[in-house]
Amino acid sequence: MPRNLALDVRFAYSASEAYDSLKSMGPKVRENYLIVIWILDTAYMVVYLLLFTGFMVRFMKSKALAIFPFLVFILDLCENLMVTILLFKFPIESQALGLIASFFTTSKWLVVGFFSISFISYLVRNYILKNQTDLKLNR
Repeated sequence: MPRNLALDVRFAYSASEAYDSLKSMGPKVRENYLIVIWILDTAYMVVYLLLFTGFMVRFMKSKALAIFPFLVFILDLCENLMVTILLFKFPIESQALGLIASFFTTSKWLVVGFFSISFISYLVRNYILKNQTDLKLNR
């Protein structure tokens, strides 16, 4: 799958861009895309959920960030459901369905970004800077 055609790696696409991408795929690629999002992407979602939830439980005293991997999983699952609906209804176009798919994709990436920044800053603050007693940050 060419990266420029896959909807799940895009950010804030329009319904027209979604349908242009589906048109560019052709029937066989659309069929393969459906298989990929339900086999490979679902496996990736489960691994991501388990791995990062495990990191949260293991390394963090505050369990508040543990919700983020689960939220990403839910958003990714909703995104896959919406893309599946787009693929099943194709060539019939629905602006509303295209925008809902984009909403889930964009929301997923925003949560991933926030989670990544939060997780990295937590690790730096609690495992790197905490162990550096001779840092002179206020010169």
